Amino acid sequence: MDITTLVIVGVIVLVILMLVALGGRSRRSARPALRPLAPDATDRYATAWDRIESHFVDAPEEAVREADALALALLGEREHPLAEDRLPGEMRRARRAAAGKEGRGTEGLRMAMLHYRAVIEEMAGGPEHRERARGRREIAS
Repeated sequence: MDITTLVIVGVIVLVILMLVALGGRSRRSARPALRPLAPDATDRYATAWDRIESHFVDAPEEAVREADALALALLGEREHPLAEDRLPGEMRRARRAAAGKEGRGTEGLRMAMLHYRAVIEEMAGGPEHRERARGRREIAS
């Protein structure tokens, strides 16, 4: 084999290795297949979320902790991988906001609740599944 042939073979091998590496990365970052929720589970999460959301006015830090726990439980029930880097973007944003990185004090906690709400609505069903006939408190958007 001459030097030109070795260089060509080397380039081809390098390209193949890069394609394999990129293929593995895209599979890891793909959205996981989630188990559907039973209707009673959807209602259970909606009820729990409504309770947590209404609790925010009186105890915002506690409500944010409860929202994080509820979102993790919901993700776990749907068999979502719970590694930090695999969590939904809204969940990661909620945690950043709760840590004060999106706003200070109550404003950061309010932003966290809005992100947690998005996670709950996406994973347990939209707001049409959650609406209750009796007084649901809103957190100003």
